[in-house]
Amino acid sequence: MAKVWQKEGLNGLNPDVEKYEVGTDWIYDGRLFYYELSSSMAHSKMLGKIGVLSDKELDSIGKEIRSLYKRYGKNISLEISDEDIHSRLENLLISSIGDAGKKLHTGRSRNDQVITVMRLYEKDMLLGTAQDYIECLSALDGLCSSEGDKILPGYTHTKQAMLMNVRFWASSFIDAGLDNLKMIKAVYDLVDSNPLGSGSGFGVPLALDREMTAGLLGFSRVQENAMAVQNARGKFEALIIDVLWAIMNDFSRMASDLLLFNMDELNYLTADTSITTGSSIMPQKRNLDVMELVRARTATMMSYSTAVKSISAGLLSGYNKDMQETKEPLMKSFDLVLETIRTVKAVIQNIKFDEAAVKARLTKGIFATDLAFEKLGEGFAFRDAYKAAAGMIGGIKPDDAMIEKSMAGRISRGSPCALNMKGYEKALIKEKNYFIFTSNAFKEKLSKLIE
Repeated sequence: MAKVWQKEGLNGLNPDVEKYEVGTDWIYDGRLFYYELSSSMAHSKMLGKIGVLSDKELDSIGKEIRSLYKRYGKNISLEISDEDIHSRLENLLISSIGDAGKKLHTGRSRNDQVITVMRLYEKDMLLGTAQDYIECLSALDGLCSSEGDKILPGYTHTKQAMLMNVRFWASSFIDAGLDNLKMIKAVYDLVDSNPLGSGSGFGVPLALDREMTAGLLGFSRVQENAMAVQNARGKFEALIIDVLWAIMNDFSRMASDLLLFNMDELNYLTADTSITTGSSIMPQKRNLDVMELVRARTATMMSYSTAVKSISAGLLSGYNKDMQETKEPLMKSFDLVLETIRTVKAVIQNIKFDEAAVKARLTKGIFATDLAFEKLGEGFAFRDAYKAAAGMIGGIKPDDAMIEKSMAGRISRGSPCALNMKGYEKALIKEKNYFIFTSNAFKEKLSKLIE
């Protein structure tokens, strides 16, 4: 495939250099085809408005872009010789419609092309990830309903601390998840700014209508300074990955809890065979090792963030080829978090807690704090009550009545038996509706351009 930047009379690119220059763009850029079509369509309409393209040329470009979408769909396969999705589309257009295809790059650089396409991809993926994540949080809410009253020991320093229940444990991840959704909204707002028309980072000597392309592509605003557009690349990607890591980090904590609860020495929970694996040598084994992979891949996600931050740190202002290397870790991050969300949801839906096993393993000390607070009711100062309770631990005889009394006494807001579960349910519905509406509105913008 011809290089869009190649000049006549110069040597062709050395094959080894070509392969190294392209990197993994030819592998990952195919999934950006729909966004490249959309960006190019919006740019062509704007060029038509300012008189760079005639009505005939504009019509020719529009028909060919729609034809390519019908032929290939949203994804397309690339070869190393294609370089990237931008060169591939430009070559396809030129080979089909000639000079009109050559004019389409007017007022654009591949620098603002790639940022525009990546922002459209990022917006779409953030909105889709949020919706999948909400489904996972809703599965946790379902677990609260079905298993929520069953007790569990709460741990500090890996030692039994105070009683909790499954509802309290599971809803802690809903609470954290609602925070993660706020972070998704915040980073979405950052990338929801139009970089198209910033050129190579120094503006363009044409009166481009950047507000027009922002509206056509579903951006809420224009990112003003052309150099700031270039300097945002890497920073925005790292922030996105950090938000995805926050989701993974909560899953990692959940994974450690479930692996602990599933130990033979505890057996607080049982896992369906659909989510466990066996041993190649030990016939008795059923392992919840998928959650070990969740922990490990949380570290993998962190490595993607570190890679993007390391690549983008300390560069000169403006475009640097280094930034090409941020695309792969970003895309891998989205792939990883979506796979993990769906896997964790499956795990949540296939576990049950064994309250009898929990009761058999409760320590006497787990009721000590309750005794201390009982002493407060007798007029003791807390430190005196604390000491008195410490001396009474040996005489404790755990039974159902003591368990019930302990749980009923936790009346402060946010305690195991004082949770606003209706509030969580309403919040999840609100967030679901927000992300569905925002996603549909965004998709409709691109659909009007292409489909």
